[in-house]
Amino acid sequence: MTLSRKLLLVSLSLLVLPWAGYHYVHEMEGFLRGAQEQALLARARAGSAVLATRSDLFARHADHVGGVPDEHIYFVRHLDTPIQLDGYAEEWRPWLDLARLFGTSAGFRVRHLLGSRGDDLYLLFLVEDDQVRYRDPRRGLEGDHLVVTLGDQRYLMSTEAPGRLNAYALRPDGTPGRWEPGLQGEWQDMAGGYSIELRIPLARTRAGLGLSLIDVDILGQPRETLHTAGADGRGVLLLPEPEIERLLRELTGEESRGWVVDTAGRVLAVAGRLAPSAEEPAGRVALADLLFGLIVPAPAYEFSDALARASRLDGPDVLSALHGEPAGRRRASADNRAVIVSAAYPVALDGEVKGAVVIEQTTNAILSVQNRAMQSLAGTTLLALAAAVAVLLAFATRLSFRIRRLRDEAEAAIGPDGRVHGGVTGSTAGDEIGDLSRSFSDLLRRLGQYNRYLETMAGKLAHELRTPVVVVKSSLENLEHAPEGERATYLQRARDGIERLGTILQRLSEATRLEQALQDAEPERFDLVGLVEAVTDGYRAAYPDTGFIIECTEALPVRAAPDLIAQMLDKLVSNAVDFAAPGSAIEIAVERQGHSALLSVANQGPPLPEEMRERLFDSMVSVRQKKGDAPHLGLGLHIVRLVAEFHGGRVAASNLPGGNGVVFTVELPLAGPRTHLS
Repeated sequence: MTLSRKLLLVSLSLLVLPWAGYHYVHEMEGFLRGAQEQALLARARAGSAVLATRSDLFARHADHVGGVPDEHIYFVRHLDTPIQLDGYAEEWRPWLDLARLFGTSAGFRVRHLLGSRGDDLYLLFLVEDDQVRYRDPRRGLEGDHLVVTLGDQRYLMSTEAPGRLNAYALRPDGTPGRWEPGLQGEWQDMAGGYSIELRIPLARTRAGLGLSLIDVDILGQPRETLHTAGADGRGVLLLPEPEIERLLRELTGEESRGWVVDTAGRVLAVAGRLAPSAEEPAGRVALADLLFGLIVPAPAYEFSDALARASRLDGPDVLSALHGEPAGRRRASADNRAVIVSAAYPVALDGEVKGAVVIEQTTNAILSVQNRAMQSLAGTTLLALAAAVAVLLAFATRLSFRIRRLRDEAEAAIGPDGRVHGGVTGSTAGDEIGDLSRSFSDLLRRLGQYNRYLETMAGKLAHELRTPVVVVKSSLENLEHAPEGERATYLQRARDGIERLGTILQRLSEATRLEQALQDAEPERFDLVGLVEAVTDGYRAAYPDTGFIIECTEALPVRAAPDLIAQMLDKLVSNAVDFAAPGSAIEIAVERQGHSALLSVANQGPPLPEEMRERLFDSMVSVRQKKGDAPHLGLGLHIVRLVAEFHGGRVAASNLPGGNGVVFTVELPLAGPRTHLS
């Protein structure tokens, strides 16, 4: 798998951001719902506090319906649209599922609705009758008819055929009297029965209202009578309280609804609506909303609200509030398209609960915020992911190009025969690849130097061995033909050549023997300054024509092998003596630098060539321009490096500031504080 594909897979880890955002949005929804419930409860408490100061409203209501059974109470709904008095139920369609049912007979059942608009009361009766009978004026017999009771006066309303209903005041003996034009109605046939629509002035219902339907299967012989307000023929109208409605309108904001109920759960007033009145913008059905709706439910602005026109509330929150305990509730709409949150708070007067205030609101606002947050999160995440993938691909492409270029240069630098033919251009970049290219460049440079060293080693050995071999060969040839008196001279010359060959072989094995000595060395704690002073006295005796200057400031304890340190110093001093200018002194200094001891040996003489600084400590490398009788294979400074690195130090060579000499510096770590074990 290429680096680009790997980085592409790594970039997919950014998908954890939308996952975390999704969970955060859901947690935010929980917090918002909790805050919504608290806000609704606060609004219900505020409404309860205001109503608690209006005891007259509840007192008037108690006087109006006190002691009246629920079945004798007519709940009057406020009609939003005009009603055309024609006997048809088209304008009543939104309320039909709330109609009250009377009668259980399969042949005669009645549903009826009451509503108010302006100063009029409207009534709708939907009658299921297996046999409809109209009034027969020729025989003076009444068919199916309606009796309306207003206060103490009863009115009979019947018709000879579908159409207008005529109202007649009933005398005490039950016979029809005068015609009553104030009561207007329409009768229309429908499948399986008929419908009746009435209009009565509200002012005439203040003394009570009674409704009775009489079913006549045989003219003149009533079969069944249904009293929708009890046997006495009168009931009570429960109209919305205008003052309470005005208060609720102030409490209910946008897309919320308020209720006030009495102790029986009967609705005294309702205001507001849960769904927005304006048409929804087209953006709500956009493709993005449909896609995000699969993750987060979209707000439903059209849903079935079963309590929209209820005349009674009996939910657990309302029942709890009517028992004096504020409560909240969360319910789904009838079609499960929306979630409705409600809060109920009791209305207490003189320590007694008189009713409750209920505030409702859907979670559409929360879902809208959640959807917007999710869409914003998704959009931001997609942009960030696309940008990250693009950047990572560009970065991976750049890395791949640099790595391939480094690979190509490295492969081209070494030929099939293993020889170094070129190098790697060290990058100036500060990253790991730049550092790797510089390491490769330095590695190939040193490998090239080592190759050149190996290639020249045969010539160096041949040069060193040629002279003693020639001496031995010529001496033996001369010895064969020389007179007796000259043979001793040739024998001695042959011995000198063989001795020189032995010296060369001995020095070739010095590095190998030193590595064995390093493995067997036992480090110990000693004073480096004392060791330097002791061996320098021996140098003065070994090199009487050379002066030595020692600069030591204080005792510097090190933990090392004294013999190896002395051998290292021998090589440095021998090298300095060989290159020192006639009459100049060798300077040996020991000083502290941080946690290290610096041992330096300097001599006046020719400077080091710049190209030899890095190679000077390699095996069989020498910069000597002339040779004496003793062979020099360039192993001395190589041994110095081996000893220094074995003790955790390092060695370096540099020219003196004036360019008239060379200084070799060895850095060795100082020993730690002395303990009972050291």
